[in-house]
Amino acid sequence: MKIFFFLSLFLPGLFFSETSKTFIDPTGTYILKGEVHDNKVVSHSGEIRVKLLRPEQLTLCFYLDKGYPRYESGSLLDTLRYDDNQAVYVSKDSDCMLRFYFKPNGVELIHVFSQAGSDCGFPPGVLIGAFFRKTSSGIPVIQDLSGHKVAVGY
Repeated sequence: MKIFFFLSLFLPGLFFSETSKTFIDPTGTYILKGEVHDNKVVSHSGEIRVKLLRPEQLTLCFYLDKGYPRYESGSLLDTLRYDDNQAVYVSKDSDCMLRFYFKPNGVELIHVFSQAGSDCGFPPGVLIGAFFRKTSSGIPVIQDLSGHKVAVGY
């Protein structure tokens, strides 16, 4: 009995599963700030807006810009399943998916593909894995961000 008590103090990972994570309400706005040199955003920048609809479903809009010199960009607007603090977007046009892994201070974007060069319909080089910092927990406006040039480098 003493051994079990001792182990339970020092090895909690053996007794509690990953599925017992604390639920994170993903509602809010998340920003990826690009680096600025000579008044030009020279690296990736973007924005993710999320609204939780039900505990198992969210809607989001997402915009990502490659930066100077051409500022190629891509965006998406969709309603996704939310489970285990994650939402997954599966592209209808290619063999790729985007995983949005929510944390208390932001969201990690992970790009997964089965064929090299598969960019989920985004222009080449625009889609990257990145961490977007949470800037607001308020309910954002969910809208098409394709024409949205966010000034997130400043």
